[in-house]
Amino acid sequence: MIKLIIFDLGKVILDFSHRDIARGLAAFSTLAKYQDPAKIMDHMFNNGSKIINLYEEGRITTDDFFIYIKESFGLDISFPGFKKIWNEIFKENDGIDMLIERFKKDFMLFLLSNTNELHFEYVKEEYPVINKFDRWVLSYEAGIRKPEPEIFQIALNKAGVKPNETIFIDDIRENVKGAESIGINSVEFKSVNQITTYLEEKTYESRPG
Repeated sequence: MIKLIIFDLGKVILDFSHRDIARGLAAFSTLAKYQDPAKIMDHMFNNGSKIINLYEEGRITTDDFFIYIKESFGLDISFPGFKKIWNEIFKENDGIDMLIERFKKDFMLFLLSNTNELHFEYVKEEYPVINKFDRWVLSYEAGIRKPEPEIFQIALNKAGVKPNETIFIDDIRENVKGAESIGINSVEFKSVNQITTYLEEKTYESRPG
């Protein structure tokens, strides 16, 4: 019987674009190379950037992250200016709030995200849907990122449920496989309608009788 539904944050609850960050930072670069947003995208996001992973695992502070980005790209920018560019990239997916309200009545709902301190502090203030979840499991607090099985186990332990009593939803196939590796029912997110149908079928199947 399903007791817990775990949602990813980025692209599932809130859509976002890293390209918005790249464009914003490029406008403040004093280095010709990094006045091209594509170069910042490649350096920060397209090549498995170690600095992003370290920040999302809480292994470096927000201050150190800002200093590294500022120096790497030759940015003439204040911290408040950087914070605005870094954070204002999100948009709530249409219909997701209604989905959360619908399933919150009968199931524990957790949010499990590879995220960082700046982003999460921002979205929990700006998007009320974030505060409708029963618990948050965040990579920068846990010190580990998806798809490592350990982060899913943290969520199970917090909820006091078994893997087969849980559903996990994520837009990245690698993360879905990570959850499946410990026996969690998992599905790759394509749309709110697709997930609504999946949850209706899966939770109905799990009901006794």
